[in-house]
Amino acid sequence: MGPGVGCAIYYGSVDGGKEIRLFDPRRDPRDWTDVMRPGECAVFLKDRIRSVPVAPDGRAYPKVEDTTCVVFDRIDAALRFCEAKVRELSRIRCEIYDARGVARPPLMVVVHPDFEEKDDSSSWWSRRRKAIAITLLLMAGPLIWIDVRYEKDFAMFLALNCVLTGLRFLYWNFGVRSRERERVERLETHRKLEAADSPPVTGKRRRKDAEKSAENTTLQSPTVS
Repeated sequence: MGPGVGCAIYYGSVDGGKEIRLFDPRRDPRDWTDVMRPGECAVFLKDRIRSVPVAPDGRAYPKVEDTTCVVFDRIDAALRFCEAKVRELSRIRCEIYDARGVARPPLMVVVHPDFEEKDDSSSWWSRRRKAIAITLLLMAGPLIWIDVRYEKDFAMFLALNCVLTGLRFLYWNFGVRSRERERVERLETHRKLEAADSPPVTGKRRRKDAEKSAENTTLQSPTVS
């Protein structure tokens, strides 16, 4: 999508959002985070496998300086855009950030349901990490007994490695859960900021939002983490 004629800030319009370049020397201010209001959010699209930025149509950017994001007034609108995009292009991964930018983890990550289990924050990976940790810790007991009973130094070596590796898996799981709690708290904070930054909802707008919500319930919802 090419830049609009005489447009000082916005690069184009995409499905209810505003596509802007991350850095535009013709824009004042030049940096994308300085363009956004506190209650707005930005969607970054990436190739799910290579983790490289892609345009809203799924194509790679010819130059790094052409990289854009799509800014939305409300995070629910950004989420609908992401859900539609991953249904259309399953190889796409959508990340939603607040107005402070990419210095912190995204508020939401949207992927196609077929690839949800590959995300390390998924419940499937959480259960698997716990199972591996418990198995390793249980294995350490018999190995220690073998060392004490038969004086096999190698058994003690294996036991210590089982314990250390099991603890690493537990720590990994704890870190993922801690980051998820922090993400949920930041999301709630953003929604409050968004509500304070949004104009009053009129009756006409309320009816329009209700119609959109009813329409979305008929579609399969992609996975959100």
